[in-house]
Amino acid sequence: MRLENLPYRSLLYAALIALVTALFIAIGALYAIRTPPWQAPDEPAHYNYVAQVAGQGCCPVIAPGDWDAAELEALKAAQFPENADLSGIEYEDHQPPLYYLIASVVFDLTGGDLIALRLLSVTCGAGIVLAAFYTAARLFPRWPTLALAAAIFAGFVPQHVAILASVNNDSLAGLLLGVLTVVAVGYLGNPVTPGYDGKPQPWDESHRPHAAALGGFLGLIFLTKLTIYLPGVVIALLAVAWRWRLEGRPARWLASQLAWIGALALPLGALWWVRNALVYGFPDLLGQSAHQAVVVGQLHTGEFIAANGFGEYLRQFARVTYQSFWGQFGWMGVPMPARDYLLLGLFSLWALAGAVLLARGRGVLSMVGQQRGAVWILAWASLATLLEYGYYNLTFVQFQGRYLFPAMISIALVVGIGGWGWSATLRRWLGGEVWERRLAWLPVAAVAWMPPYAVWALLRYVIPNLG
Repeated sequence: MRLENLPYRSLLYAALIALVTALFIAIGALYAIRTPPWQAPDEPAHYNYVAQVAGQGCCPVIAPGDWDAAELEALKAAQFPENADLSGIEYEDHQPPLYYLIASVVFDLTGGDLIALRLLSVTCGAGIVLAAFYTAARLFPRWPTLALAAAIFAGFVPQHVAILASVNNDSLAGLLLGVLTVVAVGYLGNPVTPGYDGKPQPWDESHRPHAAALGGFLGLIFLTKLTIYLPGVVIALLAVAWRWRLEGRPARWLASQLAWIGALALPLGALWWVRNALVYGFPDLLGQSAHQAVVVGQLHTGEFIAANGFGEYLRQFARVTYQSFWGQFGWMGVPMPARDYLLLGLFSLWALAGAVLLARGRGVLSMVGQQRGAVWILAWASLATLLEYGYYNLTFVQFQGRYLFPAMISIALVVGIGGWGWSATLRRWLGGEVWERRLAWLPVAAVAWMPPYAVWALLRYVIPNLG
């Protein structure tokens, strides 16, 4: 089958993914406009980083006084009054600079307009929606409704929308990691299509991304956010290792591919790491020691466990992480009702059950090496995100589900697979060509509630409780 004849490349699916993306932009813009100023985690500190770059050049230095826990808590309690002086909140100054350099252009053009900067994040979020679609579509090219379902899920988890509609570097980080994922899936040889003999054929090598693309995007990741370093490295290196093993390439080929990645990624990262060593001293290449020296007063994990016990720590870790993945707005001060979390949990179990059904179905999820490689890359990158989250919480109490958003495309893919699993199961039970066509849309129907729910969460929970 020719690549241009694949279902997901048809005019219908191009129109549908364009509609989903436009809907995300509209709802994201609604969040950006209607969420009260500064009512997103760390938004004043990210905004002030942008302002410093716009006014003084790159890059600011984190220093004592950039963090005042008592003052910040008072501002949050008062819901950031209009006349409050927020200029001293600068504890994000240790962050890599790429997002802030881009945002400083918007800052200059709009006079530092907060909504304009939020809309920049929404624009990056639209790229994440597209990355989710193309990752799933290239991995399972014959099941385009699965890819649509993944895009819808990635775009309309309420907390994800809220974060992608605020001023922070999470938006660009998610976009770059999503693009790297799409590149890695194609680098392996996906989409796989039936050849003239009916056997699966990987994407022609002349059309696949070069290893330099993996290295280039990995380098940009190094300049964007520390929390995506590990999943980014895992994606790039596993893509090369899996292809080397799958195609039986010589060791010289492996070395050349790794050299391409290193030749682009490491010099870009070194621009930031060497600067940090000069500013903060060796070996603080990432500015983390300087950051920890400044953020005095943050609750440490050991203190929490000593006061509450390890069992209570684990209970709150699980509960708050789950709730704040779906929606716990503002500075984690506005949870949704317990009813919502229960229904969202039931939906999650439904999706997981569907994925199990698909995996156990006879021949339904049979994959060739290129597809298996992409699935393993997504799985290991997700594990890397989970490990980073757990490692961070060994030091500080930071139960925030948004730290799992670097794995959003993988999670969305599982939801899409779950919907397709139920579709395949019901088609086997019901039979008939009519049901074959109708049930193909079950994955999309199963997540169709998410865009209106994201709007409902804004109108019902965010706006009334955040001023």
